[in-house]
Amino acid sequence: MRLQNLLRGIVGSASGPVIPGQVAFDPEARYQDRAAYVKRKVENRFKRYFLSHPDPELHAILAAIDEKIAPATALEDILLALDHGKEKLYKSLRIKTAPLAAKSLTIKILNLFLSKYHFVTRGTNLLSSPYGIIVDPMNACQLACPGCVHSNRSKELKLFDWGPGVLSEAMFADFMRRYGPYAIEAEFCNYGEPLLNRNTPKLIRLAKTYLARTMLSTNMGVKHFNAEAYVNSGLDYMTVAIDGATQSVYEKFRRKGDIETVFKNVRSLIDTKKKIGKRTPLVSWQFLAFEHNQHEIDDAIKMARSLGVDQFVVATPFDVSPDDPSILASKQPPRTVVFRPDGSRGMLENWNPFPAEIQAEPIEQEFAASWRERLVASSDAGNPDAHTCHYLYKNIVMDGTGRILPCCGAPQPHVDLVFGNAQSGADLFNSEKYRLARLSFANPTEYKVKQASTLTAAPYCANCEWSHKAQIDTEHLKNYFVVVGSDVFSPASVAMLSSW
Repeated sequence: MRLQNLLRGIVGSASGPVIPGQVAFDPEARYQDRAAYVKRKVENRFKRYFLSHPDPELHAILAAIDEKIAPATALEDILLALDHGKEKLYKSLRIKTAPLAAKSLTIKILNLFLSKYHFVTRGTNLLSSPYGIIVDPMNACQLACPGCVHSNRSKELKLFDWGPGVLSEAMFADFMRRYGPYAIEAEFCNYGEPLLNRNTPKLIRLAKTYLARTMLSTNMGVKHFNAEAYVNSGLDYMTVAIDGATQSVYEKFRRKGDIETVFKNVRSLIDTKKKIGKRTPLVSWQFLAFEHNQHEIDDAIKMARSLGVDQFVVATPFDVSPDDPSILASKQPPRTVVFRPDGSRGMLENWNPFPAEIQAEPIEQEFAASWRERLVASSDAGNPDAHTCHYLYKNIVMDGTGRILPCCGAPQPHVDLVFGNAQSGADLFNSEKYRLARLSFANPTEYKVKQASTLTAAPYCANCEWSHKAQIDTEHLKNYFVVVGSDVFSPASVAMLSSW
């Protein structure tokens, strides 16, 4: 109606007398020119609005699949729904993203729905892939912090089964070819110091070519730190662990650490970000609050501000007193001090930093594959009301030697947490120990029968007393889809994809 009114108001009046040498005034031509101009203006305004707002149809497509995720739905029907929704989902995502990126997002989202189905039905043999990847680029660490596998006491008493190992580019490339297309996030840290592996920036860059969010945690105390390599790697987020403002306090927990080396490396990283003109990685100073260092929190905050990090986090450590009774956790409440509120905007710019390097072959291959054709047996769902461990359905962990672990726990002589090896070429996420571990929660009675009939030692999961929340979970999913863009996923869509 508004367009029609505009068009009505621009019709010219009757033409006057024609002056020799002058083109006669044509009211109809003027009307058509003005109408075309207004039409283009309205269309461009609509286009700008549409491109800056989520497509309502996308949420409807996601909702149609999500409503089928229930214990009463047969696995085959879920797979058919994924196949049916794939092309619709891709076409909707293609409006806002490049074709290959849209295909990558499509298979990540469909895998999430299948993971959710296996989780709510307590399946034991999964057709889905882990969406969270945790790897140790280096098993070793130059520090000896109490409570860690690298502490002096841990090594003397051989409390952990944790030997040396350096993750090779070739091993990680093979691992990512299998799990990268479905990965939402890759974390490059567990018990080792990732900066000790000089190829870690290359591993990060590879993960980014699968459009995975990337982060690592570091003590930042290495002698040779290549700041430019990390800034250019595509790393999204870096946690720097510094538990003090002075050397005498810092080294009480960070044994063998040199705080001046840490500060020098942080300065180098921040200066390099400014020089190159990048906001990423977002740098977060983590301060584990103990009784011996809590008096330095305010000084540490001042130092963090002067260094130029994005935020400062006071965190509660786990209990390390069995290793060193003199190191006690503080009662300081956790808190976060944000210095750069716009720091997270850098991750919006960093979702697809290497568009020319996206892993086209494995992404195209997984996109073309039928979900229904993956079904080779009937569903093995357990009790949907049974308590279970989120790690077993959501994340996979690999150390520097290629050992596959179900969670971030460290193997011990009496704690069997090695579920496979990346070099075996087997289906790592469905090894016999993985299936038994899931079964121990889903159907304890059947688990006892099956475990007794195998030669495999009982996985520690059956008697686990640790937290059963996955490292890469709900908040990480939310952050990922928000970073893809608020013009792609609405808040309702983000909640649907992440809240399970």
